Amino acid sequence: MYQYLIIAGIILVIIASLPYFIYFFGVTFGKKIDVIDFNSIVKLPNISVVICAYKEERNIYKKIQSILDCSYPNDKIEVIVVVDRSNDNTEGVAYEILEQSDLSWRIHVNNERTGKNKSLNIGMEIASNDIIVDTDADVIWETTTVEVMVRRLISDEKIAAVSADLQPYFGLDRITSMEKTYRSYFGRMSEWESAIDATYVFNGNLIVLKKNIIDGITEFIGPDDANIAFVAIRKGYRTIYDTRAKVYEELPVDLNKQYSQKARRAKGLIQATLANMDLLKMKRPFSRIHYPLRIFMYVITPTLFFIGLIVFAIGLLIIFPILLLILLLVVALLSILWKGNLLTSFIINQIYLMAGLYSRRKDAVIWESTSKKVGE
Repeated sequence: MYQYLIIAGIILVIIASLPYFIYFFGVTFGKKIDVIDFNSIVKLPNISVVICAYKEERNIYKKIQSILDCSYPNDKIEVIVVVDRSNDNTEGVAYEILEQSDLSWRIHVNNERTGKNKSLNIGMEIASNDIIVDTDADVIWETTTVEVMVRRLISDEKIAAVSADLQPYFGLDRITSMEKTYRSYFGRMSEWESAIDATYVFNGNLIVLKKNIIDGITEFIGPDDANIAFVAIRKGYRTIYDTRAKVYEELPVDLNKQYSQKARRAKGLIQATLANMDLLKMKRPFSRIHYPLRIFMYVITPTLFFIGLIVFAIGLLIIFPILLLILLLVVALLSILWKGNLLTSFIINQIYLMAGLYSRRKDAVIWESTSKKVGE
């Protein structure tokens, strides 16, 4: 009788993992994103870089300096800093470096704390250029990243937005290695979706978009990145995730902060996923293939996966307790000896999705930044 628990557990885990199996084959054998001859586009357009900042006194100087040092011509860059009612010196530090630069710029301070979505809408409204670079203050990019993304964006009139590939800042510790493994695969999944049609799984740390298509996003539910993509998809445009465009962030050193960051991001992504389900009615590959898989992946997989594991473990504990112990030791050793293994990264990701799925928090729009602050 108890052997049926083991069989049932295995079946539940397999069903829960089905979307990931499909994505594995898609990423490995499926269509690849088009290779663009970026040198064929000689004239680069003017762009507006919108930086939404909250308590980023430590990071804003380095951020603006990275804009000055990037390969994009400075005379074609406008910088808009939207300070979300910080109680530190974010505004003063930004003013100091911008005043000394040759960039066109403006600083706007919100009257009250509004969150990233509304701050981005304010920044886009202030911006004088059609191409918007939406970026966070606490990330750094490679010198050519923005140029690569803009060239990708203007290479096809059907493309409305392009997301960079977010990676953890360089490090060899176990947490960074697992996060790098997860994000590398996460990026390839989104890029496969892009190659076929569109993806809404973006990185809000760096997105380039066309304002004449995406002139604003919803302010009260979901993260800015998914909302940007959904606006474009709803209007019939493509959204591209480009793994060639790299952007890096520091991971929170404190494990509680890291858990808070990941759970909050999962919550926001799930909110945006469920808020746009009317798009399932659209007749395009995104709505027929990838969106249903993502809904299953974020809403059904985490719960089903852990129920399956528990049922499997109970059956094994009753019949073969020693085998259960051996399996647990193997997983533990795998996590210790192979820092960036996909199995451990997958299990941890399911934990974060569970946290986001069952969080009582009503929104994921306003939060405390997990980047390091002055004095930390």
